[in-house]
Amino acid sequence: MTRQETLANATRLGPVHLRVVDIPAALPVWRDAIGLSTLTRDSRIVELGVDGKTLIVLHAGATTVLPPKSRDLFHVAIHVTTRKELARVAARLRASGLRHGAQDHLISESLYVSDPSGNGIEICFDTPGRLASREETAGGGVSLVAKDGTRHSGLEPLDIDRLLQELGTADRVKVPLAADSFIGHIHMRARSPETLMAFYLGVLGFKPHIQSATFGLFDCGTGERPHMVAFNIWARDELKEPPLGAAGLEHFTIVLPTQEDLSAIARRLDDAHVPSLQINGVLDLSDPEGNRLRVVLASD
Repeated sequence: MTRQETLANATRLGPVHLRVVDIPAALPVWRDAIGLSTLTRDSRIVELGVDGKTLIVLHAGATTVLPPKSRDLFHVAIHVTTRKELARVAARLRASGLRHGAQDHLISESLYVSDPSGNGIEICFDTPGRLASREETAGGGVSLVAKDGTRHSGLEPLDIDRLLQELGTADRVKVPLAADSFIGHIHMRARSPETLMAFYLGVLGFKPHIQSATFGLFDCGTGERPHMVAFNIWARDELKEPPLGAAGLEHFTIVLPTQEDLSAIARRLDDAHVPSLQINGVLDLSDPEGNRLRVVLASD
């Protein structure tokens, strides 16, 4: 692929659409704990976001929860731009009583929770300045080397009590998520990530990042954001197809900066004989494992 055939650095992810069993049951997680605001709502669809910008769209109609270790959504990641904002979410999660987790990935700090339909959610604060290098280990894994020379797996627990020290006594916790929060990446469970990467890299035009069969993670992005779309095989032989009517990913959105970028993707899809539907400048298609995505132009 030539330089002109890779996605522009200004490419970003847009709204992520998810199927849920019960919208009212999902809202205490997405709205009250995460902090998204309700932008529009009817009996079948609710749009959630920040400062009028849609990040998540919940679709009613799923008949069963997405089972663990199903091929489909692993999590959608909402990124915040300050550690204090991450601490606010941590405080709301702790107060909610919801089961949640937290990990220090060295290049980021993350909180994890799922909605009642089994849709995984990550709230992420990027910390790339802590990383000095990434190295392959003798066993084929990945070792992260910090600026101070220490080595990390990237899977250490995050100290929540220390994180909460970011909040002073005057800081408000029950407030909407910050207006500059955004969809930073989406992560799926996969059967054949090598096949998926051939599509996301060779057809859509993403750039490779981690491609490790031994570690079980494949991801891709742009020069500016290398980790945007990820697939793991951590469930390996236990991975199952989601049952008919299950919650999970409806589709995610890739936002392109120019018409030239959109036309280039359409041309590569045609060349690769990948079925797609283009209406009014919007491309709808599926990847080789059936994950649906929509490619659109930036509106501003």
